[in-house]
Amino acid sequence: MVVVALVTMAMVVVLSAFNGIDSLIDERYSYFDTDISILPLTSKVIKAGEMNCDEIKAIDGVASCHRVIEERVFAEYDNNQRIVKVKGVEKGFFPQSRLDTMIIGGKGVMELENNPAAIVGVGVKYDLDLQLFEQVFNPLRLSAVVRGKNLRRDMEQALNKKNIPVAGIFSINIDFDSEYVIVPIDFAADLLGYSDEVSMLELQLSPGANLADVKTEIENLLGADYQVRTRYEKNELIYKTNRTEKWATFLIMGFILLIATFNIIAALTLLINEKRDDIKTLASLGAPASLIKRVFFFEGALINFVGALVGLVLGFLFVILQQNLGLIRLEGGLVPYYPVEIALPDLLAVFGLVLTCGILSSILPVQFFTRKYTDL
Repeated sequence: MVVVALVTMAMVVVLSAFNGIDSLIDERYSYFDTDISILPLTSKVIKAGEMNCDEIKAIDGVASCHRVIEERVFAEYDNNQRIVKVKGVEKGFFPQSRLDTMIIGGKGVMELENNPAAIVGVGVKYDLDLQLFEQVFNPLRLSAVVRGKNLRRDMEQALNKKNIPVAGIFSINIDFDSEYVIVPIDFAADLLGYSDEVSMLELQLSPGANLADVKTEIENLLGADYQVRTRYEKNELIYKTNRTEKWATFLIMGFILLIATFNIIAALTLLINEKRDDIKTLASLGAPASLIKRVFFFEGALINFVGALVGLVLGFLFVILQQNLGLIRLEGGLVPYYPVEIALPDLLAVFGLVLTCGILSSILPVQFFTRKYTDL
């Protein structure tokens, strides 16, 4: 019973840890990736006349619609150079993304002294050795290729260069921290030579809105010329990898549980062997075979059921303590302690697997040894 309880508890804790990681990834990516992004399929940009944000916001469940310009550019600061991804956003980006809560240095603003300012990822900051608030003497220089120009023929004429001071540093995760420079959308349009074009539209949904249903409605509205992608589809590999690892671990621990149920087989075998005289007596008194088998079967099922129940309770309590007290801490991680989260389907899956293994392990010794001692 103790062995079954410990394995059950371990399964609950491990699956809850994978749920916690999944939620942490979702939370971190939600600071930057909105619920739904609309991108062009046949061209690189969306022209202003092709799509109306008001029509999209009229769809039930869409809370906001913002224009975004995103492109890779060349960044310089002092003698440091590297390629970065500039993202031009509207003023509503910060309330929508909650990026202002991820600022670790400077200010979460995109304007200094009525001039555009940038917010950069901490990885970009360290690579370029950026200093904050150097508006006049040493701003960040961004260079983008002018559309229609040949970079090989004349680099100076083919590059459009703009200076912008750095107002703040953000830290979300390594993917965003090492790539992105956030700037006002007008600055990005001027840098890239856009007039009425944008790279994509980003939509935030209302709380409780069904992501799949809203995506379908938008696809029906826009037609086949646009790609509508959810946050999960944009980072599909990350989410799929975590889910695959989770259920692979579940199967491995299920195999451990199967081995652990041999304890039940051993316990029932010893019990039946010890009670062989009682079995014969009951059989001589006219007890049917089904009654004798049921006695030992219920014994094994009870061991398994109580062990599973105790394991579920212990696992649940451990997860609650981890959530509130942080028993297992993460030094230098994104969060102070290891994230865990209970999911009802996981509890049901664990309980179902434990009961199945327990029932199977109870049937074998009951069928074999009761027949051996009673010829039933």
